[in-house]
Amino acid sequence: MEKELKYLHEELDKPARPFLVIMGGAKVSDKIGVLKALMDKANSVLVCGAMANTFFLAQGIPVGKKPCRGR
Repeated sequence: MEKELKYLHEELDKPARPFLVIMGGAKVSDKIGVLKALMDKANSVLVCGAMANTFFLAQGIPVGKKPCRGR
């Protein structure tokens, strides 16, 4: 794990461009810190999966019966 963390740290200091972050899952609250940190470094951020529903709901876009936080 130490080797992986060292690699990630070095890659995130000067990421190859374009740098795309793809983030998914169900709980935005668990990932918001990572998203905030990567937004400054990434060229684009793609939010997908159940996590995207939370962002849609926040923008007033109906998500039907799909799982999301904030209801």
